[in-house]
Amino acid sequence: MEGELERKPHMRRGTNFIVEENVDTIQWPHECAVCGGPVEATDSLELKKTFKALGKIQVKVAGIPYCQVCLPKIHRGKMLDKVVYVVAFVLGIPIGLLLTTAVARQPGTTYVCCGLLMAVGLVIGYGLSWLIIKFPVRLLFKKYFASPVDAWLIEEKKSDGKNGMSVVISIPNKNYADKFAQLNGV
Repeated sequence: MEGELERKPHMRRGTNFIVEENVDTIQWPHECAVCGGPVEATDSLELKKTFKALGKIQVKVAGIPYCQVCLPKIHRGKMLDKVVYVVAFVLGIPIGLLLTTAVARQPGTTYVCCGLLMAVGLVIGYGLSWLIIKFPVRLLFKKYFASPVDAWLIEEKKSDGKNGMSVVISIPNKNYADKFAQLNGV
């Protein structure tokens, strides 16, 4: 038999798509992943993570299609997320120091308590930065931002019972996600 075996991605669908094998064979519908318009540009996601059992893993999810109108919106959305994290640290560290100072005046305070209060301060800072920046900006200027196709790595027990790494792909556009599922046989 001289036929070549066709490689297909082995994936399943839940809330997101979980690709267990052959990430490089994923097929994308030939339309913009945000608006459904004609494809004029593609984007890729470089995923890197270190797992205990597997070591350092690098995966590339390539060929995510966008139109020229949506691609800048995607990049603006990613920059907005980075701004939220920076503001979270700028607000969270002083809040954590303030909480630590308030509690440290009481006798019997330990360093573990101080560390927890810093973590609480960072969480409060993230919440405030999300309320101050991300929520109103996305709400008021929603035509300038778009939610991108996102992906990340997880370590899980595969359907064959072995432990391994899988790629989780999140597609915000429901219609596009349905077309993606149909094209990849999910």
